[in-house]
Amino acid sequence: MNESILIDGWATIIGSLATIAIIVTALGILLGVLKPAEALKRIAALLGISILLMLIPGALVNLWLNMSLWQKITAAVVGLLILWGRRRRRRTKTHKLE
Repeated sequence: MNESILIDGWATIIGSLATIAIIVTALGILLGVLKPAEALKRIAALLGISILLMLIPGALVNLWLNMSLWQKITAAVVGLLILWGRRRRRRTKTHKLE
C-alpha cells in the first residue's frame, strides 16, 4: 500500500470532519445557542486537534518506513503482548463479576 494514499485519505477524512464541526459551531452561533467567545475557543480547539490528527499518521508512517526489520518485528511482538494482556485482564474482570 502506498503511504501517500493512506495519508491523503486520512487528511481528507479529518478535513471533512473539521468542516462539519465548524459548520455546526456556526449554526450554534446563528441559533443563539453558542456565544461568539465560546465559538472562537471551540474553533481553535477543533483546528488544533485536526492539525494533530493530520500530523500523527505521517509521523507514524515515516517512523515505520525508517525502522529495520528486527525493530518492526519487536514492535509487532510488543503490540501483540499488550493486546493479549488487555484481553486476559478483561476476561478475569468479567469472571470475577459473575
